[in-house]
Amino acid sequence: MTEPQRHIPVMLGQVIEAMSVKKGGVYVDATFGFGGYTSAMLDKADCKVIAIDRDAEVLGRARELKAKYGARFEFKPGRFSNLKDLVAQRVDGVVFDIGVSSMQLDDAERGFSFLHEAKLDMRMSQTGRSAYDVVNGASEETLADILYRFGEEKKYLQIAPRILVRRAQKPIETTT
Repeated sequence: MTEPQRHIPVMLGQVIEAMSVKKGGVYVDATFGFGGYTSAMLDKADCKVIAIDRDAEVLGRARELKAKYGARFEFKPGRFSNLKDLVAQRVDGVVFDIGVSSMQLDDAERGFSFLHEAKLDMRMSQTGRSAYDVVNGASEETLADILYRFGEEKKYLQIAPRILVRRAQKPIETTT
């Protein structure tokens, strides 16, 4: 595993301004990542930030911020889709930076990027079915649906059967 680069979120200043971070406020960073928004909010005001992320790779960074900010920072492992279950208290703002992070793309071992030769994985939480499992085990209909719905791929009906032909010869094992 490579050491993640320090990441500065795009539009950090604009997001912090829009959040109106203030003393005594409680905020949620629903997609913690490397904690760019969290750090900025905690530095801006004497507030509390509850951070959520499903990627176990961010736990080291969460420990760093806990050591620096103490009770003002709380980390909850989980998915932002479970926000209501993870954060029961009233909050003053929530930030979502949705998508695959540069940390995940830059780490070849995570299997997200076509730029690096690596085992096909693509799991945010590194648990459950991997992209390898789906590509090599899903039906043609399921693959076509994934390509269409999540990849917005116009040629999904041509690609899905070709995946089945290719994987019948040999499993599709890597990102490239």
